[in-house]
Amino acid sequence: MTENIEQVKQKAISSYNRKRFDEAIQGFEQCLVYFEDVNDELGAAEARNNLSVTHLGMKMAQQALDEVSGTDEVFAKHGDRKRQGMAIANTAAALEDLGRREEALSLYEQVLDIFKELGEKEMRTSILRRVSDLQLKTRRGYQALATMEASYDQEEHPPIKDSLFKKILAFLRKKITG
Repeated sequence: MTENIEQVKQKAISSYNRKRFDEAIQGFEQCLVYFEDVNDELGAAEARNNLSVTHLGMKMAQQALDEVSGTDEVFAKHGDRKRQGMAIANTAAALEDLGRREEALSLYEQVLDIFKELGEKEMRTSILRRVSDLQLKTRRGYQALATMEASYDQEEHPPIKDSLFKKILAFLRKKITG
C-alpha cells in the first residue's frame, strides 16, 4: 500500500503542477486519509501542507489556513526544520491572502531565520521577495528596498538582469541614505 500511496501523491503533485487543482485535492485527500489511518503523523502533516498549497492556488485562503494550521508544530516535533519552515511559509501565505499582512510578515521573518540556519538560499530568496512585497504594501518602502537587495545577495551566480537590478537597488539605497 505504501508504494500505491506514493503513486497517488506523485499523481496529485503532477496534477497540481498542471494546475488541475481539483484532481490534486482528491489525491492529497486520499494521502491524508491513508496517513491518518496508519497513524503516520509526518505523512498526514505533509498531505495537509500539500492541500494548503493547492487551496492557495485555488484562491481559497481560509481553507489553506485551516489545512496548514499546526503542521509546523508536527514537523518541529520530529526535527524536520525544512518542512517546518515550509509549513510556516504556507501559513504566512494564507494569512497574506486573507489580508492579515502584519501576521504574515512576522511568520515570514521566522522562516527567514530557519532557511538561513539550513543554508536554503533559494527558498530564503523567495521569502525575502515576499517580505519585500509585503513591506511595500504596508508602506515600509526603505525596508522593502533593503529586503529586496538582500534577496539578490543570496544568489551566487545571478543572471545578468538580476545583477543589474541589484546594482540599481544599491544605487537607490545610497541616494536615499545620503
